[in-house]
Amino acid sequence: MSAPQYDSLVSELLPVSIPSQSRAAVILLLSRGDNPSLLFTRRALHLRSHPGEVCFPGGMREPQDEDLLATALREMEEEIGLPAGQVYVLGRLPDFHTRAGTQVASFVGSVDASYPLVPSLSELDSIFWVPLALFENGLKVREDHFEKAGRAYRIPVYHYQGYEIWGFTAAVTERFLQLVQEAHILK
Repeated sequence: MSAPQYDSLVSELLPVSIPSQSRAAVILLLSRGDNPSLLFTRRALHLRSHPGEVCFPGGMREPQDEDLLATALREMEEEIGLPAGQVYVLGRLPDFHTRAGTQVASFVGSVDASYPLVPSLSELDSIFWVPLALFENGLKVREDHFEKAGRAYRIPVYHYQGYEIWGFTAAVTERFLQLVQEAHILK
């Protein structure tokens, strides 16, 4: 399950096991192959919390989770039906906070995009892949500006085939894309 094509990206990421105060975790899944893509999901419209929002597989840590990576992998399997054994974990991004203040650990893994994924309809409406090259070609449609605790933030907003990627997910995506660029993943 190695991912040698992403060795340069691994050098840009943090190690998986670093101390964290995070209470939630997500996993960014990067497809293996010639046209790397990033997996996103859209939350079901019937949910009370964040209905219809685009996100990464993940969620809140539960007592039985050994660590935050276990949280991300458990949630991934529950949400999209992808067993943890199908993912090669590459590393971790710095922790991010949601606007509500939840600290989230963001892991990065590579996966064979041909593995059949099935959204859990109790949680998700859809699963979709966005080719990384498209982010360089104008998926960003605007920047949202907000202030929290006296700090100003600018977060990109991306549009892809009717999906809007914004907020926390867009902030994590932007940081990930910076690392992809630094690692020269896209030629």
